[in-house]
Amino acid sequence: MISDRGRSFLSNLVKDINQLCQTSRLLTTAYHPQMNGLTERFNKTLADMLSMYVDVEQRNWDTILPFVTFAYNSAKQDTTEFSSFFLVHGRDIATPLDVVLPHDTENHAVNYVQQLITRAEEARQLAKLHILDSQAVDKRRYDERHRPVNYNVGDLVWVFTPVRKVGLSERLLRRYFGPYRITRRLSDVTYEVQSIEVTSRRQSKKDIVHVLRLKPYCDPQRQLDDAGAHRIPRRPVTRSQTRLQRDADSS
Repeated sequence: MISDRGRSFLSNLVKDINQLCQTSRLLTTAYHPQMNGLTERFNKTLADMLSMYVDVEQRNWDTILPFVTFAYNSAKQDTTEFSSFFLVHGRDIATPLDVVLPHDTENHAVNYVQQLITRAEEARQLAKLHILDSQAVDKRRYDERHRPVNYNVGDLVWVFTPVRKVGLSERLLRRYFGPYRITRRLSDVTYEVQSIEVTSRRQSKKDIVHVLRLKPYCDPQRQLDDAGAHRIPRRPVTRSQTRLQRDADSS
């Protein structure tokens, strides 16, 4: 079972139920929807479909939901090349139009069940092959532009944490907070971090983050000190002055 880190999923009750059912559980990292991509992609598709038919006040979405779900389950998926309904039941979904159109009624029940089982298993195997092919293509495209980043225990980093505040522009809000210290490396892409700024008597809480949310920490004050106050121009700088300064720096 894959879930986020909501309190309802981290409770002792859920933990005990998973142990009784012998269910293995994986927790996603915060602000990284790719870890649970299948669910997140379906949620986006479902929301997009609902947005096409919901009223202005958005109060009738629950009455539209059954029809949207029917359309989704009966639609052919690009990756699997089958509909979700066909992969589950081994046949196409029955619509009101199918009742009107002529259909074969001579098929024996025993033969029909056997054909249904065979057809469903063949479709699932083909869908699995199509998924593997699609994943291989996606991985190749990702690897072409991906550059691995590694951090060591003790390194200081910034952590990406999107925030929203009423009355403030989201574009101008800070996105990275820190510094955080790497306390443990859990995998090639997952790290345990802890803030070095303790604001209370208790030690700051540790968090599990994905490597894509991390950036090497650079002290802003040190960057200003290294630049030097004498390098800050007090008036507009001409091109000739810029060339002279560049020549002086190179020598």
